[in-house]
Amino acid sequence: MSNEITLPHPDEVWAEAAALAVLPALIPAMDMGFEPADGGLRGMDVGNGWWGVSWVEGGRAVVYGYDSDHSQTRSQALPIDLLAGGPEWLPWEWLDRTIRDAEILAFVYWWDGESWARTPYPEGMRDGAGCGSGGADERYWELAEEYRDAVTAYDALVSACRARTVDRAVIEALIGPLDPEILAEEFDLDDTDGIFDVDGALAVAEELGVAPGSVRPEIPAGNGEPAGRRVVVIEPAQARSIIGAAMSAAREAERPVPAAGDALDGVVGWMRANGHEEIRAAFIGHPRHPFAFRHPDGEGWLDEDFCKLLNAWREEEGDERSGRWLHVRVQAPLHEVSVERAYDHRPSFWQGFYVHEPLDALREEMARRDPSWRPGWATMLDIDYYRDGAPPELCWHP
Repeated sequence: MSNEITLPHPDEVWAEAAALAVLPALIPAMDMGFEPADGGLRGMDVGNGWWGVSWVEGGRAVVYGYDSDHSQTRSQALPIDLLAGGPEWLPWEWLDRTIRDAEILAFVYWWDGESWARTPYPEGMRDGAGCGSGGADERYWELAEEYRDAVTAYDALVSACRARTVDRAVIEALIGPLDPEILAEEFDLDDTDGIFDVDGALAVAEELGVAPGSVRPEIPAGNGEPAGRRVVVIEPAQARSIIGAAMSAAREAERPVPAAGDALDGVVGWMRANGHEEIRAAFIGHPRHPFAFRHPDGEGWLDEDFCKLLNAWREEEGDERSGRWLHVRVQAPLHEVSVERAYDHRPSFWQGFYVHEPLDALREEMARRDPSWRPGWATMLDIDYYRDGAPPELCWHP
């Protein structure tokens, strides 16, 4: 693992989440905290992320979620397969459905009865995993006449969830510290009659297995990774990065060096007139930004005049069967010109700045070439990885 795993024991995680589910069941107007969901508990998304926890048969558990501020894994360029390396008992189908339904998920941890584990990440990357309250407990405390009394009542609820002894007395003790005037103002009520649902809170405690004699819910264990599983791709940029990785791994087909023409002279003349000894360009094909560039002073979009010169040069050298270059590096110090062209792969001089968005220009270029001159990754352009997910082998690996 690239990061230390510091999640508490799942008994502690469950007790805290269960307490945060009993609270909004007792005070439905709070509308925050946790709620029973699909055989486990899941936090209500209050804008900064959420997490969920479920028990798996055999004394095992899973924790999953994301943090909008700290989950770096959600925007990793090549998507991370959060289930990679998972054990056979992992509830694969259930987790896959959960990830798809959530649309954004940045971490999945599994407890095998002794310790937590997860898939590896790029070195130093944070996933935002934690088992915080989302502020529900603090909001409860703020409703009290005496803050400390509310903290004491809440701590007693968590302890009772841990001991699985939540009863009517524990729940009613949560009401005592609350100030009717604060409640009425907070929830815009004329009076606080009917604001509490003790029976509803007891039912939730029973459902979650934290009431005396109740059974904690659990989901069935899995039977190994399903064949043909695909990884959810969260952002369109991640889908493009899959194409980019394939382009980087591709080899360049042998072509004769194009004969120098007038169009290249125009490119070199512009570079020298504008003080650029080197330009690296990628053909994007966007109507407003046909080319992107890199040079020693930065990177971005090339100006309109230079784009016209580059495009004329690219078309002049283009071959009807083998196509036109996609990336180019021109070095033009005084009295010397050196050119590197890449037709079939993303060259090393363009690493780290992938800009083919949308992919239409790549598709058009490949369609114009003779099939024998299309690189292997060209077939990937017809697959919508953002919509359909990606095979695990195309995702990030250590």
